[in-house]
Amino acid sequence: MQNNTPTNQLYQAWKSNYVRNIATGSFVNSNDHKSKEIALSESQGYGMLITILAAEQNEATQEDFDQFVKYYQNHNISKENHLMAWKQIRSGNKMKTLVENNTNATDGDMDIAYALLMADQKWQSDGKYNYKKIAISILDDLLHYNYNDQNELLNVGNWAKKNIKYENLIRTSDLVPTYFKKFYEVTNDSEWWKIYLKSINVLQNVSNQNDTGLIPDFIIVKNSSITNVAPNTFESADDNNYGWNANRVPMRLSFDTSNQQLLAINKKLLNFFNQQNQIKAVYQLNGKEQNDYSSMAFTAPLAVAAYQQKSEFKTLSNDLLKQVNNSNLSNNYYADTLKMLAALMIEHSSSK
Repeated sequence: MQNNTPTNQLYQAWKSNYVRNIATGSFVNSNDHKSKEIALSESQGYGMLITILAAEQNEATQEDFDQFVKYYQNHNISKENHLMAWKQIRSGNKMKTLVENNTNATDGDMDIAYALLMADQKWQSDGKYNYKKIAISILDDLLHYNYNDQNELLNVGNWAKKNIKYENLIRTSDLVPTYFKKFYEVTNDSEWWKIYLKSINVLQNVSNQNDTGLIPDFIIVKNSSITNVAPNTFESADDNNYGWNANRVPMRLSFDTSNQQLLAINKKLLNFFNQQNQIKAVYQLNGKEQNDYSSMAFTAPLAVAAYQQKSEFKTLSNDLLKQVNNSNLSNNYYADTLKMLAALMIEHSSSK
C-alpha cells in the first residue's frame, strides 16, 4: 500500500471523515452537520468512483469497493427497478428511504454504473459481484425509466419522465459523453449512441452562446431547441448560472477521454478562468462573479481540465494542482468529495 503521497494522505483523511460502514454496506455521509447521517445516490457514485480510482493506485481494496456495491444493492428503488433511491436518512442502525425519496437522480446512477465497469476492467466479474452484469442492469433501467425519446437525452430523474414541467429539463453536468460512449460499447444499444451524439451537440451549442464558455446549471432541451432556464426553475437562484451543478462540467468533459470537441469546450472555459485572479464560487454566464468566496467544488474540477491541457495552461494547471494537493479538507461534503475525486482523476490520467 502507498502511504506517503499527497493523494493517499488526502484519501485516508477523506475516508475517515465521510465513509460510513454499516451492516448493509458502505456509504458516503453527505450531511455536513453530522447530526443525522444522509446517503445520496450522488455521494454513492462519487464514493464508488473514488474507491476504484484509489484501488488503481493501491490505496483501496476490492473489498472496500464491494462494500459500496453492497450498499447500492440494498437501496435500489425496487426489485424490478435497479436504479438507486436518491436519498436515505439514518434511523437507529439503519439507513431508510422515505417514500417521497424513492426516485432516482440520474448522475448518481451513471457514476455507479461507470465505476462498476471500471471495476470489471480491473478485477473482472468473477468475484463476489458480477460488476458488468450489475452495471448493465442500471443502464437498461436508465433507458427504460429516464430516457426522453423526444430530445434523445436522460431526464434529471425517473420522476421527471411524465412531468410536463420538468420532462425537458436537463442538468448540464449529467451530459457526460465519455460515459455514454462506454455504455454504448458495453451494451451495443443504439440509444446510448444517440445520447452520446446529442450530448456533445448540446454542450457545444451551450458553450457557443457566450464569450466565456460558461455553462449554466440547467437548460431546457425540447426536441432540437435549447433554451436557458430562469432562476429558481428547479433548485436555486443559480439555476441559470455556472453554479453548484455546472461546476462539475470541466471534470466530466476531461475524465477518461481525448475527444477533441470536448477538449475545445473545456479550453474555452480554461481561457476564461486563466484570466481570473482567483476562482470564485458561482458566475453569471457573462463572467460576473456571484460570490466573493472560493470553493474547492469549483476549483477542483477545473484542476482536472487544466491538467489534461497543461501544455497550453501550464501555470494555471500547476496553481490549481497545488491548491488541490495542499489545502485541508473543509468539512463540506460536496467540496471535499470533488477535491478527492479530482486528485484521483489527475493521478489516473498521469499514470496512463
